[in-house]
Amino acid sequence: MTDTLYRGTALSDSFRIFAVDATQTAQKARDIHDLSPVATILMGKMISAAAILSMDIKNENSEITLRIDGDGELKGGLVVCNEKGHVRGYLKTPKLFLEDTEDNFHPGRSLGEGTLGVIRQSPHAQPWIGSTELITGEIAEDLAHFYLQSEQVPSAVALGILIDPDAKIRACAGFMIQQLPFAAADKAQRLIQNLQNTPNLSDLMDMGLSIVEVLERFVFKELDLNLSEFRQIEYRCNCSKEVVARSLITLGLEELESLKEGITPVCHYCNAKYNFTASEIADLIQVLKEQKNA
Repeated sequence: MTDTLYRGTALSDSFRIFAVDATQTAQKARDIHDLSPVATILMGKMISAAAILSMDIKNENSEITLRIDGDGELKGGLVVCNEKGHVRGYLKTPKLFLEDTEDNFHPGRSLGEGTLGVIRQSPHAQPWIGSTELITGEIAEDLAHFYLQSEQVPSAVALGILIDPDAKIRACAGFMIQQLPFAAADKAQRLIQNLQNTPNLSDLMDMGLSIVEVLERFVFKELDLNLSEFRQIEYRCNCSKEVVARSLITLGLEELESLKEGITPVCHYCNAKYNFTASEIADLIQVLKEQKNA
């Protein structure tokens, strides 16, 4: 089954809706990085959030990054999604197991104090970087806080993930609703009431409901909703030996010469290994020297 992003409007086009089913994408990330349960839950929620954020990308060859940095045991991680719906990411402590079994299903408790950051990158433009303090460690709540603080946009965010005891992902999904400036107060209040009466997203997914069904049957019950598929998403890294070679060149001449015996870098996002022999390192050193002399 293909993972899908959805977008739409509601209440006479006065609210924007973004939603995602990211189950297979999150499962591939779990498998690639061999994530522990608590890391699987954090990664799944970050993937859903980054995919939702990517729907605001307007230019080709652009991408958006969601970064979490905390001083707790889990520490955080980073997820990137581009305009094609290709997702990649990594966590700082992918195999963390916590002594308290209950904590393994609540990653926010182990992030500690820190920041949530969003980076928007487009070709030929300076990256846009925004961040806010982690308020609860729950990605949905912190992302809603980020939008309110950085862009003054009232937002409701829900992220859910279900995993089996062996960390197989049964469901991973989420949605974000944003109020537009011209939204009428009475319509906003009706939506707020529906949101307050909507059960926990993970509980609804545990009942077998899809993210679209959750929106139709609970969040926008008896309200107008126009929702359609936007694009598919998948876990796909953009690394290659050529990309890694360019990164090695940026290390500088002194660092490259310290690697003259050869090196085998490993991609943070997909664990692919790229072997560079002594001869290939010598070629990179020569390229760097020519660039400096040009």
